[in-house]
Amino acid sequence: MKSISAVLVQAVLVAVLALSAGRAEASAVEKQTNRSTDVASHAASASKKIQRDASAPLAISTADSKTADTETAGEESGTPGPCHWWQFRRCEKPRADTLPPDAPKDGPVITVDVSTHTAYLFQGGELVAKSPAATGSEKLLKKGMRVWLFHTPEGHLRVLRKIVDPVWTKPDWAFIENGDRVPPPDSPKRQVRGHLGRYALDLGDGILIHGTDDPSSIGKPVSHGCIRLPEEMLETVYKAAKVGTDVYIFESDVPQQASAPEHHSDLDYH
Repeated sequence: MKSISAVLVQAVLVAVLALSAGRAEASAVEKQTNRSTDVASHAASASKKIQRDASAPLAISTADSKTADTETAGEESGTPGPCHWWQFRRCEKPRADTLPPDAPKDGPVITVDVSTHTAYLFQGGELVAKSPAATGSEKLLKKGMRVWLFHTPEGHLRVLRKIVDPVWTKPDWAFIENGDRVPPPDSPKRQVRGHLGRYALDLGDGILIHGTDDPSSIGKPVSHGCIRLPEEMLETVYKAAKVGTDVYIFESDVPQQASAPEHHSDLDYH
């Protein structure tokens, strides 16, 4: 009887141990499966990230390519490309002796740099002549409530009219500036011949490109708003220009402070 009981107990123990071993094995298999699933999930995520990252350099490369194309085009056209921080001090300011980017490449174009008091003439996109020029003095003249600023206006203008032997009709400020009494509008004292040189190009609003009877003024900021040229350059420019010829007036060296409002002389002529 005792031996039978011992056998039964032994059998139960064996069954319990077998059951425990089965559960442990199942648990181990489950953990292994879970780990495999996590690894696969991480691998898939990493693969997607790699695919996303792989497309990023393409966008950067495209942007760099556009920048390079822009800079190359700028070099070919003579116009400086964009300036980058990594170029340090190698960036150059636009050259005054080249055409503005929007200027026509055919026919005559006149440009005037008021910073250096220099006039340029281009033909077919090529520089053919340049010379010193007198430009606006930027002086203010006041008389009572009247104020004149002798300023050469900047921007894109055009030749409106060509004049041979222009006659200067002296405005009021010309008499006030000299301390003279202002005569009536129809006074012969207002008519001055030879003061504006042999030729003149009318740019509108009282601004002319003309000659001068004061050669020492050339190359200086001394005019009342007009652009004075020496005789040889004036003749060259006059013969090349047509009605409608583009004229660009600019500053190659822009001052730190904003200039006064553009109000120039009330110069008149016949």
